[in-house]
Amino acid sequence: MQFLTEVLGRTVFDNTGEPVGKVRDVIVTPMEPLPLVTAVVVGNGSERTIPWNIVREEVGRISLPVRKDRIPSYTPKENDIRLKKEVLDRQIVDVHDYKVVRVNDVRFIETAGQLRLLGVDASTRGLLRELGIEWLANALRAIFRKPVPEKIIAWDDVETLERSAGPIKLKIPLEKLSRLHPSDIADIIEQMNPTQRADVIESLDIETAADVLPEASPEIQAEIIEGIDTERASDILEEMDPDEAADILGDLPEERKKEILDEMQPEEAEDVRQLLSYEDETAGGLMTTEYVAVPSEMTAQQTIDYLRELAPDAETIYYLYVVNEDNKLVGVISLRDLIVAKPDTPISQFMVTRVIHVHPEASVREAAELFQKYNLLALPVVDYDNQLKGIITVDDMLEHIPAEVWHGRPGRKLTALEQRLRHEVEA
Repeated sequence: MQFLTEVLGRTVFDNTGEPVGKVRDVIVTPMEPLPLVTAVVVGNGSERTIPWNIVREEVGRISLPVRKDRIPSYTPKENDIRLKKEVLDRQIVDVHDYKVVRVNDVRFIETAGQLRLLGVDASTRGLLRELGIEWLANALRAIFRKPVPEKIIAWDDVETLERSAGPIKLKIPLEKLSRLHPSDIADIIEQMNPTQRADVIESLDIETAADVLPEASPEIQAEIIEGIDTERASDILEEMDPDEAADILGDLPEERKKEILDEMQPEEAEDVRQLLSYEDETAGGLMTTEYVAVPSEMTAQQTIDYLRELAPDAETIYYLYVVNEDNKLVGVISLRDLIVAKPDTPISQFMVTRVIHVHPEASVREAAELFQKYNLLALPVVDYDNQLKGIITVDDMLEHIPAEVWHGRPGRKLTALEQRLRHEVEA
C-alpha cells in the first residue's frame, strides 16, 4: 500500500477465506531511519491488533496465512502511533515550511522488505483521496490541463500536536520544533489554537520559551501567559528581559498580573514593577533594567574580567556605564575604548563624562531624536538625581522611531544609524 486511506475499511481474510474484520487503523513504531509499520487494527464488533509481518497484501485483497482463531496478537509498545486515531485529520507542524497543516493522508514506502512511514499528505489531492473521490483530481487535470499536486511532508519534518480525541498535554519536549529559530516558532504558534499554543509553550524548556514569546504578537503573548500555569508563567518571565516581561504583563488583567508578580523572584519582580509604573509612550516605559554598570575605581583589566564573569546579553553591552557609590551616572565607555586601553589604566581616565541621557518621563519621540542626533546604539535613562535607572537599546527603539526622524530632514545626508534604521523599518 502507498497511502493509509487506501487500506482503511478494507476487509481482512484468513487463510480459509473467512473475513476477520475491516481495517480500522495502522500502527507504526518510531525508529530510524523511518517509523516502521508494525501492526494493523482489525475490527468486526470488537478490535484485535495483528502483527503486520504476517499480513499479505495482494491486488484488491488483504489476507493472513492462518485461521482467524490462530491469529497471533501484537504486543503494543509505549511509543507506538495509531495513524488514523492520532495523525489522520489532525493538525501537525511542518517544521520545514514553518506552518500548521491538516493531515489528509499518510504516505508509506517499502524498503528492504519493510513498510515504513514516509510522511504525511497535506494536499487537496490527499483530501480527495481520503473522501474516496480522487478521480475528481484526474478529471480536473483533464479539464484545466493542470494537475492537482500532492504535498508530502517528510515525517522528519513533522511535529504532531494532537493525540487521541483532542489536544494532548505534551509530556515530552517538541524536539523538532524547539530546534527552530525562536521567530520561526513564534510564526508557527500564531497559526495554532489557544490550547495548542499553551501546550507548545509548556513543552519547551524555559530558556527557549522565553526567547519565543517576545517574537509573538502582543495579543498572542498575553493569551499564552493567561493560559499556562502561574509558576511556569513566572519562570518564563523571569528569564526574559524585564522590559519584555513588563510589556506582556501590562496587557494582562490586574488580578492575573499580581498573581504572576507575586510568584516571581523578588528582585526580578521589583524590576518589572518599576517598569510597569511608567507610561507606555515614555522613555521609562521603553527602557530595560538589563545593563552593565561598573564602578569608576575599576581598571580596564578589572572591567574586562568583570564582563567575562557577568556574560551579559549582546544587546546590552553597546556601552558600559560608569557609576559612583550612589549609582549616579558619571561616565560611559565603549567596548572599543576598553579593549585598546592598557590593562592597568583606570577607566575614569578614558571614560566620556558628558553622557547623553534622557529622563524616564521623556517622550519616546525625544529619545528617538537623541538616537538620531548622536548616532547612538543605546541611551541611558536617569532620574533627576542622575541615578541610572535603565537603558533604551536601538533594537527597542526601532519600531518607535517617528518617520520624520529616521527619514532625515530635507537636504541632509543620513547618518549610518539612520540608514540602518530606515533599512530595518522598511524591511
